[in-house]
This record gives sequence, C-alpha cells and structure tokens, in this order.
Amino acid sequence: MKALLVSPPASGVRLGEAPEPSAGPGELKVRLLECGICGTDRDIVAGKYGTPPPGRTDLILGHENLGRVVEVGAQVPDFRVGDLVVATVRRGCGICRYCRANRSDFCETGLFTERGIKARDGYLTEFYVEQPEYVVHVPRAHRLSAVLLEPLSVVEKAVAEGRRVLGRLGPAPPGTDAGPSAPTALVTGTGAVGMLAALVLAAEGFSVTAIDRHDDRTPAARLLAQVGVAHVDVSAGLSALKGRTFDLIVEASGSPSLDVALIGLLPPNGALVLTGIPPEGPVPGSGLDGGVFRSVVLGNRAIVGSVNANRRHFESGLRHLTAFRTRWGTLAEQLVSRRLPLGSYSDALGGKAEGTIKTVLTLSD
Repeated sequence: MKALLVSPPASGVRLGEAPEPSAGPGELKVRLLECGICGTDRDIVAGKYGTPPPGRTDLILGHENLGRVVEVGAQVPDFRVGDLVVATVRRGCGICRYCRANRSDFCETGLFTERGIKARDGYLTEFYVEQPEYVVHVPRAHRLSAVLLEPLSVVEKAVAEGRRVLGRLGPAPPGTDAGPSAPTALVTGTGAVGMLAALVLAAEGFSVTAIDRHDDRTPAARLLAQVGVAHVDVSAGLSALKGRTFDLIVEASGSPSLDVALIGLLPPNGALVLTGIPPEGPVPGSGLDGGVFRSVVLGNRAIVGSVNANRRHFESGLRHLTAFRTRWGTLAEQLVSRRLPLGSYSDALGGKAEGTIKTVLTLSD
C-alpha cells in the first residue's frame, strides 16, 4: 500500500510503499480518509526530529487522522465496519504511574511512542491497524470536521490546564465585587490550534481576542468575527493591544520571543499556557534560550507565579515548625547559618557567603 515516508534525522519526504496490515484479534483495520498536516510534520520532514520504529530507517508520517473501519477483528464488540473513527497519537510507556492510568500525556519516563512522530508509524498511508482503546468513534455529522479532533484535543487540554491555574483563586469573597462578568483570554496565532483555542474559549464564556500578523480580510479573521472573537493585527508589535491584559493567554505560535513578551500581558493572578513548540537557540534581547520554552511545552511543565501569603499560610507554617521539631529536633534552627549585627549589613547584603543557607541581621541579644 502507499505510504508517505520520512527517514529522520535526514530531511526530506517521499511516497513509497509499506505492507498492507490485517486486523488480528482485538484489533481494527481502518482506511484513512484524511490526515491533517501541522508544524510537527514539517519539522520532521526538515529533519529536526522524528524517530523511526525500532530496526527501521523510515517512518510513516502523519498523526492528525480520520478514517473508516474496514475490518473488525475478533473480540472487538463496540465497532462495526463503516464506523468513522479518529485514532489517538501517543502510546504510554507502560512503566510510569500516569501511563498505567491511561494518562500518557503526562508520561514521566519519556519512553512513550507516538504515531507518525516517535518510534511508531503514523497514519499517512492507505490502511492502518490499531487497538480499539486508542480509537474514538466519530458521529457521521462530524465527517467534515473530525480530522481536527487531534489538534482540538491539544487545545482542550491546554484550556483545562489554564483554567485549573485560574481556579486557584476560588470564588470572590461574599460581599465583594466579583469583577468582570467574563474572564478575558488572548490567543496568539490563528492557525488550526489558535483558531480552535479561540472557539473553545469563546464557547466557555471568555471574552476572547486573537492576534496574528494579518489584517481583517483573512478567512481566519472573518471566522473569528462570526463567533464574537476580536481580531487584532500585531504586525507592528503588541502595542496594537493598547496595554490590555488578559486573564488567560494560550500561545499557539511557537515563537520564544513572543513567549517572553506575553508575560507582560498578564494581570496579577493571570496564566500563560504554551502550546506551540519553539525552536532552540538564543531569544534576542532576553538572555534566554528557546530551549527553555521548548522544555516547558514538551515536559508539561508549569510556570506559575506566587507572591506573599495570608494568615492561613502563617498558621500552616507554625504547624509545620512544630512538626519539624517533633520529627527532626533542631534541624529547622540550623537553617540559619549566620547571625550578624546590624552594622555588618554590607557583609550580609553583599552576597551569599559560601555554604550559607540563611543570613540574619540582629539588633541586640
């Protein structure tokens, strides 16, 4: 059967052939109907990453898929020939606690595989075979949009993670101003992921603004207007936003320089969620490497601001000090490495002495 092949880390892509599979017991055979192309695919073709299956030099590309079941193996009760389906991408390592709980998107070992990306063939071929646990039924009404389900799944997770961070605030105290009726959100980029993020956020009651480097005459801008999402052309810079801030920002462009700038658009308690995968390399004017942001995205890492504390945190601290003394004796006291008189403030403030943990200035004994 025909298959779109790459040979990472070499660049390039070619249309070749692969053996046509058959469904065994507990498996489905699916004819591919559609497969989306995204930045990940382009990066693999460019040789930036991608891993063939073990013992092979080539990899079948493609992960944004929609297909129709053509063969149902024995012991597969919930699927029929003719069903529309979308298959998921990542397969867990089988080792870590999250993969064992079917949450491979939080894999801790890094030993997962991914269809069309890492050590497992993708879907840009005539047929593929998969286990039903990795296949999602698609209603026929979504035949023309279901190929977006994979990037939409990325958006669904990103928005959920952002909302979880915002949820740390809890409800407004009784008798106080509850604030604006709708939280604000900014989406950067109007590719598929950005557009889907704007739609999800708008559907969930956010007042959404989407930015890109195009005017309002693009199809994306016209679609955004139909759902009440504001579109802003930032070709001349983020100053086009006129100093606005946003409770939740979903970054979908993969630009590390933009990632740095977006931090300045967050109000107190705001959240920035990165979904675009930035390249490694210096970020002009920031002193950072793009690999920092790449690591944040690929590792599900969170950057969450926290400053000061309220009374309940002090009370919690007292409870822990008591627990420390009960369990470890004077260990907590030993964290104070130096006590210096006030007159030695230059010494205390001049830098941390080697081996010190906490320096304290004292006025008297």
